[in-house]
Amino acid sequence: MHFRQFFLTAASLMCAITMSSQTQADGFKPTGPALPINTMSQDFSIWGARISPDGKHIAAIAGLPGQNPVVRVWSTDDMSKPPMQFGSRTMRFTGLNFVSNSKLIVFANQPVSAGANSDWYGRAAIANLDGSSFLDISNEQTTNTRDDDFIIGYNVFNRLPKEEDVILLEVQRVSGSEIVRLNLKTGRQDRIARTAEDEEFLWSDGDGTIKLKGQIRVANGIYTYRYLFRETADAPWQELKGLTYSLNDRFSLQPAHISNDNKSLYVITNKDTNFSVLAKYDIASDTLGPPIVQNTEFDISSASFGTANDEDALTEDPLRTFCWDGPSTECQYFDPVDKRLQALLERALPGTNIRFGSRNGGANVLVTATAPNVPTTYYLLKNERQLIKIGAALEGWDRKNLGPAEWFYYPASDGFQIPAILYLPPGYNKERDGRLPLVVMPHGGPWARDDMDFDLSYWPQMFATRGFAVLLPQYRGSRGLGKALWKGGDKQWGALMQDDKDDGARWLVKQGIVDPDRMMMYGFSYGGFAAAAAATRSGGRSAGLWQCAISGAPVIDLPRLANNWGANRLSRILQGVTVTGFDPMQNLDQVKIPWLIFHGDYDRQADTIHSRTAAARMRQVNPSATFRYVEIPKMAHGGLESTPEQRTQFLTLILDWMSNNCGNISASFKEPGLKTTVSKRASN
Repeated sequence: MHFRQFFLTAASLMCAITMSSQTQADGFKPTGPALPINTMSQDFSIWGARISPDGKHIAAIAGLPGQNPVVRVWSTDDMSKPPMQFGSRTMRFTGLNFVSNSKLIVFANQPVSAGANSDWYGRAAIANLDGSSFLDISNEQTTNTRDDDFIIGYNVFNRLPKEEDVILLEVQRVSGSEIVRLNLKTGRQDRIARTAEDEEFLWSDGDGTIKLKGQIRVANGIYTYRYLFRETADAPWQELKGLTYSLNDRFSLQPAHISNDNKSLYVITNKDTNFSVLAKYDIASDTLGPPIVQNTEFDISSASFGTANDEDALTEDPLRTFCWDGPSTECQYFDPVDKRLQALLERALPGTNIRFGSRNGGANVLVTATAPNVPTTYYLLKNERQLIKIGAALEGWDRKNLGPAEWFYYPASDGFQIPAILYLPPGYNKERDGRLPLVVMPHGGPWARDDMDFDLSYWPQMFATRGFAVLLPQYRGSRGLGKALWKGGDKQWGALMQDDKDDGARWLVKQGIVDPDRMMMYGFSYGGFAAAAAATRSGGRSAGLWQCAISGAPVIDLPRLANNWGANRLSRILQGVTVTGFDPMQNLDQVKIPWLIFHGDYDRQADTIHSRTAAARMRQVNPSATFRYVEIPKMAHGGLESTPEQRTQFLTLILDWMSNNCGNISASFKEPGLKTTVSKRASN
């Protein structure tokens, strides 16, 4: 589906949604049922599907009620047969990939109690497709070079398509990374390279020769990033000086491919443009050429090389695909097989965002289809004739009972155009139903963005199916929508970045879509900070705008956050120095609206100390505020690190707060089956 099919400017949205009705929609009811808490809290029915190199198997993670997720593996020869399945009592599987035709690498998380350092830690294992020979390759099986130099993650660096039983595995440690040759049968790991603290390995060829690495050098406060290249494992590293750049300048330059003849390096960069482009660097002449492909409205996000008959580009490596990050990821295909598959799938699955990975020249294709109101669904396309559904992340819910969404732009108060996504309740008609209550839901990051795929947090649809409009503003500071938008958030936390969110709500009021007396803000992580800013600005710049605010896992104390980022010198240069503006922690006495905070006590990313400190100070400086702080045991920061029980707890908290502590919203919204939890004093 092309973005132009659902791309709306502010002007066109004004035309599409007229101003004739000004009545409140207290009596409006969505045409479908509300998405239940017990449905949203369960693990996805299926996610993370992958297809084997030979196309004979598909593997995915599957959620089962009352137990940890399991791995399922189907034979593409006969999809009617029940899949093979295996699981773990102690580990929660979070992802997988094929490392050969007969082996999987499985990633998992496991909570570890360690006092102030309690967190969920990653693990990895190699398994046969039926779960036998489950070989743990985590910390206990790898020799540490220091007592505190523990493993923090894994990455398949190179599948080594010419070898069946060996891969190159990147083992990510506190002090850096090492590349090991991992024997898939025995688990033996032979280190072949290790980075220094200021290095990273970036590329290896089909034989496993590491040909590209990056290095950081610092002098007089300037951080310089340089690329080093070698043609063979015995050749000396040479700096590609034409690609050397300063990290302080804050542009991106990412390698996408080294040509098989070792003459060219393809990079995705926004060095001289607002939106990232694909360009070709000539190694011999040390020059970066003009853009090969670009999109004038969105960033080029990826490129692939090879053909449908040579997927690993071992013998031929033409540009096969390039993709850009529009409202959803879209791709341009050059291989005839891929072009034919794209056209076929767009006809078969209209109105969805389609991605696919083909095997055997297109004979076996793993297809992913999604949309804001179409839960991510996996299919197998066989021989370009038979489309077989494997499963969906959320079964039983689709366009009939989920709310539609639109991508559009609205003007901020200074005229800057802000991209946004607007969800509306299923069955809503503005002419007939009038104004809606609004939830503004800023994304986390803030160096991130939302898209028009199905939101696997369920939050937009949780609100939309309960009769709310939901605005996802891509405020200044969002990344992936151009350099100007991204850098526009520098040093504007709680200030200009926050104004963008307020302006989005006010713009929807002007369009007659939203009731100005029933608006709230909810966010998680950085979005939790934004909700904290909404609460603490309610006695000042945002006075009278919001009925309540809900902060999930927020950062609140800006100096603490900047210093934590500053513990890593590179992070401080890249992001920590941008973290300043309006500090909610210094304005807690200005909270004039009901405010809920919830936070996991195993959260070391947006550390729990932010919420604990804010709750303690609220008791001191604003004891009469309608405020509550709830800490959720053993919950970390990431979504895949939360259990169904933890999700049930915080989803219930959100809907309870909206029902009972959200001003005018609570007067017209009630979630059945919840008990009142009004708290007039800051409490734990």
